[in-house]
Amino acid sequence: MAVRTQIYLPEELYERLRRRAVITGKSMAEQIRESLERYFTEIEANTPKLEDPIWQLGGRIQSQDHDLSTRHDAYLYPRKGW
Repeated sequence: MAVRTQIYLPEELYERLRRRAVITGKSMAEQIRESLERYFTEIEANTPKLEDPIWQLGGRIQSQDHDLSTRHDAYLYPRKGW
């Protein structure tokens, strides 16, 4: 089932979309739907999932270094002479 919606586009974007519709033969609505699908696919691929095991690690590791949260770069990327 489709839901009708209305959006406002800047004139420049509207004209680009309209011209592309003429060139490709795809309606403006179809192009917008395709763009949103691509956008959400990309965003969802780059969004951490709650079921990711990395979230289970928090608070499970102990260290003798008590300044890891503030000096983590120094530990990860040590310079000679530190």
